[in-house]
Amino acid sequence: MTAIYALTICLILYAIGEFVSVKTKGLLSMVFVLCVVMLIGFWCGMPTDIVSTAGLSTLGSVFLTIMVAGVGTTMDIPELIRQWKTVIISFVGCAVGVIIIILVGGLIIGRDAALASAPIFAGASVALAVINAALEDLNLTTTLGPIVIMIFALQKFIGVPLCSFCLNREATAFLKDPKLVEHYANSKSEDGANAKKRPLAFLCGNTKPVYNMMKLALIGSLSTAVSNLTGGTLNSAILALIFSVILTELGFLPQNIFGKLDCYFMILFAVLMSVFSSLATVTPQSLLASLFPVALVLILGAIGTILTAFVTARIFKKSVYLNIALAITCTFGFPTTALISEEIATSVGQTDLEKQGLRNYLLPQMTVAGFVTVTIGSVILAGAVVPFLGA
Repeated sequence: MTAIYALTICLILYAIGEFVSVKTKGLLSMVFVLCVVMLIGFWCGMPTDIVSTAGLSTLGSVFLTIMVAGVGTTMDIPELIRQWKTVIISFVGCAVGVIIIILVGGLIIGRDAALASAPIFAGASVALAVINAALEDLNLTTTLGPIVIMIFALQKFIGVPLCSFCLNREATAFLKDPKLVEHYANSKSEDGANAKKRPLAFLCGNTKPVYNMMKLALIGSLSTAVSNLTGGTLNSAILALIFSVILTELGFLPQNIFGKLDCYFMILFAVLMSVFSSLATVTPQSLLASLFPVALVLILGAIGTILTAFVTARIFKKSVYLNIALAITCTFGFPTTALISEEIATSVGQTDLEKQGLRNYLLPQMTVAGFVTVTIGSVILAGAVVPFLGA
């Protein structure tokens, strides 16, 4: 098969995932649908090397650190500081879920399977790509690749119902206090009017995509070089995230750089397709064999977040239901965090005042929680786990 044919087929599969996701309003995520159609394609005779033939395997591995660096530009440090309780509650809940998966799951499904699966529970395609790259280096893709991909594709189905239930209970309790409802309904979110000056902001004067892409590539190269100097002890993905956050604060990188790139779709497309290429080795038998590990990991992770919520609720004087909802955002992230918050506000609130109060109460916390768990936590946890795989 020629490269253009292979690329066209990959784009068609990706487009099917996007189409179904939009039509089902996110109920069936693009990742889940893409996983299903690629499996069906491979089982029906689609070439197993179609992703590499299309030139996406190498491109995806190259784009990985660039993608992580771009994620770092979306971090709003002042907002994270302002909502420090939400940051701690969501990250600790997610991290404990990961730890329980490793400790308990390791005894049942094996050490490497638990180590590879745990960071995926924390969410984000970046974490999946980091783990998948490590599995390829260790020749573990055939045995563990299907498990981590299925966890990534299915985790939303356990996280969204649990979060919706908890937010519904939290919203009901919230509306019992009219003064609290009025307070939040009349509150206004802080904006960036007092944005601080950034010493390197003059380097962001030229907003052409090629310059922004060049900056991301420089950070990707720097993080890879530093990682190599440490013998891989410091993961390049974690370094890329740290460097991009620092350089965004200094002004070298513009905030939310993905919105200023004409090629962001290509970055995400190449990274996801390179990861999902491992589905070529999955057979119906191996898929069935993976169901138990996948279910176990998702259940253990959810149990970890729930148990942690009881502890953090006592420490930070927040309700258990809200703490569970904040921590379980690791399984879906934005924009689902915003969609669930809006759905709860409109369905539970009876008046415009109640609906607005619920929006202002739930949305900021859920947005920050989803960002902390999926964007920050998953990358850090994946990078921390990689050195122990296969050891």
